[in-house]
Amino acid sequence: MFLIWGLLLLRTPTYAAAGNSYQTSTSFKKWWPWCLLLPGCLASWTKYVEEYDSMRVARCDARCGENPPDECMGICLTSNYTKPGLCPEQNSMSSFEAACLDACTGDSHCPDMAKCCTHDCGITCMHPISLDGRSDLPAIPESVQILQQKTNQVLLSWRSPHSAVRGANNEDAGVRYLVEERHLLGPRYFESRLSSWSVRHVSRKPHATLRDGLRMGHWYQFRVAAINSNGSRGYSKPSRPFKTKEPRNPKVPQNLTVSGARVVNDKLRINLRWKQPSSDAPILFYRVFWTRMIHGPTNDSILVYRRTVPKDKTCYELKNLELSCQYFLQVQAVAIYGGERLVSQKASKVFNSTDYGKFGRSY
Repeated sequence: MFLIWGLLLLRTPTYAAAGNSYQTSTSFKKWWPWCLLLPGCLASWTKYVEEYDSMRVARCDARCGENPPDECMGICLTSNYTKPGLCPEQNSMSSFEAACLDACTGDSHCPDMAKCCTHDCGITCMHPISLDGRSDLPAIPESVQILQQKTNQVLLSWRSPHSAVRGANNEDAGVRYLVEERHLLGPRYFESRLSSWSVRHVSRKPHATLRDGLRMGHWYQFRVAAINSNGSRGYSKPSRPFKTKEPRNPKVPQNLTVSGARVVNDKLRINLRWKQPSSDAPILFYRVFWTRMIHGPTNDSILVYRRTVPKDKTCYELKNLELSCQYFLQVQAVAIYGGERLVSQKASKVFNSTDYGKFGRSY
């Protein structure tokens, strides 16, 4: 989950600047912990990706405030933290929660809001109770709505109920909002087939503009959690599902090359390679075509051959080619969306087998 989160938050400073009227430099400085989750950051920071979940990083960022981030965040993230709420009674535990194992040694080892709870048979992470009576936690966001939907862009808004601590502009002081999304590819919506939740955006205000990253032909749903320096009450109810525009045909396969030319039993063999094209829908397979020109006594004629290549391969060996012919090579990507096939244009290349010696290496 964390790697996906890091990739999705690659443009976080831009989002914050657009959606929350922050300057990019200020936003980057304030949201430096999220950069720790990005592949491009220093290798020494990769431990944060492996050890800490999103709510914990958000809580520490809210707790540190204007303090030097490198020092404060390091102390906060590595310190033991007792999460708000109480462990549920043993008679209310599910069979999974009451499993006979030692799954944690403290609240800091449990994801999100879960607490490390002891029972008769072991120690497991459980969802806490008695959070409603806490006045030091921000209220759960309500009414997550999609205000505007354009190609590859969504404007989200939610209501933040009155909280015990308010800022100068009557906004929740020190609150971080985590926007999570889950999705499904296909023309029809099935809740049971949605992906798991993953962090999509971070905001300080009860709205967010999500730019890029929304793929054609997908259903999306969002939920929001409010976190302050003390923790969180949990996530909102999911927004209504919405669907992006119908997917386009795959792009043309890229970098079509010929290599490995060799003669076997007086016939020529070559390797045809290409790179997987971008596609809104999953690639189902590739079609490889090769056309040979035959010179007859009256008119020229053409022989066409076709093979299907599995989606996980981007190469194909052509065998039994003539040594003194010209071939026209083509590759086409075929994707699937629902029950419909989406077909790319064909990548093309001319190959003269007379000069096969040139193709001992990639050409």
